[in-house]
Amino acid sequence: MSTLYQTLGLPQGADREQIKAAFRKLARCFHPDVNASDVEAEKRFKEISAAYKTLMDPEARAAYDRALLRRQEMRRRRLWQSVPTALAAGAVTASLTLLALLWALSSPSPDQDSYGTAHQAGASNEVPARRASWTSYSNSRFLFTLSYPADVFSVTESADHNGAVLVSADGRARLRIFAAKNVTGMTPTEYRRFLLQNRYNGVNIDYAPRGKLWFVLSGTQGAEVIYEHVGFSCDGSSLHGWQMTYPAHVRTFFDLVADEVHRNTFLTGLHCGAIPPLPHSKPPSKGAPPEPPQLKPQLASR
Repeated sequence: MSTLYQTLGLPQGADREQIKAAFRKLARCFHPDVNASDVEAEKRFKEISAAYKTLMDPEARAAYDRALLRRQEMRRRRLWQSVPTALAAGAVTASLTLLALLWALSSPSPDQDSYGTAHQAGASNEVPARRASWTSYSNSRFLFTLSYPADVFSVTESADHNGAVLVSADGRARLRIFAAKNVTGMTPTEYRRFLLQNRYNGVNIDYAPRGKLWFVLSGTQGAEVIYEHVGFSCDGSSLHGWQMTYPAHVRTFFDLVADEVHRNTFLTGLHCGAIPPLPHSKPPSKGAPPEPPQLKPQLASR
């Protein structure tokens, strides 16, 4: 089932101007005045008109987004339930199936956890209870922490004060953790746009939620899946995040892992004033994003 955002060809975080522009473009194509006696065009015009009306009404959109969130949670639960079937089909190993089933039992319900709320400054950094295989990575310099499954990402490839690179035992999946000063002064929106136009040019983005101080970009390129979370300090002086890459044929399992890591990435303090912010008017140096070179997130090569 498509969403109202998909009906208009938009990402879920689209703003009002994007919604208006998308509606106008589609209306010119499907309006009854230019498609006389075309039943399908009339049906399509009604669909885009209904989507536009809902998404332009703040209260209606908020209610719809809540319903959409519940639908996503239900889908996530169905994915948990599908893991045994995937095992029978040979898609994932028995050990990964066991992990998924155990995590499903300890995952928060929709009533306990609103997706993404943990990423806002000042949010609680209390991680939901999990089995002992989950561990935490903390960065005292940039004041953020995240939880990840240590029995999946069991090999530390590299680590320093800017982050770490963790690898699965079979070498097929990588978790790159990074942090840096925001030397270019980019806002979250500007940096997201930069990534879409550069690093993710050619990547089929299929999941892209975002909040005031964070965003996620996830999609496929060939046989690889990429899932990246980027967060900003509340004053915009630094950024932090992680990128997970894994083979598409085990996506059912690793999408769930990535969702859990996303839900458990936190700022451990407001982090305002620790690193003096730079003016947003300062031009980026050679167009480069503010990230540590030695941990530059990129698609894993196979």
